[in-house]
Amino acid sequence: VVALIRREIGFKLLTFMIFNKNQKYAKRIYSSNEKKYPIGKSKKLPNNYWAVMTVQKRRSFVGNNQKVIEKYFYDHKIITSLGCEAILNQVVTYNKKTIGCINILHKKNYFTKIHKKKMTIVSKSVVALFLDKQKDIKQ
Repeated sequence: VVALIRREIGFKLLTFMIFNKNQKYAKRIYSSNEKKYPIGKSKKLPNNYWAVMTVQKRRSFVGNNQKVIEKYFYDHKIITSLGCEAILNQVVTYNKKTIGCINILHKKNYFTKIHKKKMTIVSKSVVALFLDKQKDIKQ
């Protein structure tokens, strides 16, 4: 899946996050930069517009500039230090529930509607993996 995303979308940073069943915690299960974004630690999901859109409403999120990233992501300084000023958070859904996100980051104004359409298709290919990993996250 990573090679497919690299070829079809491109990225400077790629992470996969799963959500626990009550959608209060997230856990990183893949990172293209484990030094800055290590795998395995659970964290509480924020209570903001981003969480409402992705977790509750099951909609992917696109932020194509640094201002948006600074507004919604507490780790915006790390993100921008990696040369990333655009983000596509592709929701992974199962049974009408968001079970995780594929987070793709790149340069400013990078993401288009075509990227979003492609990632909607790609996200379906990781559902089984995300469900399997979900059992390992804090409930």
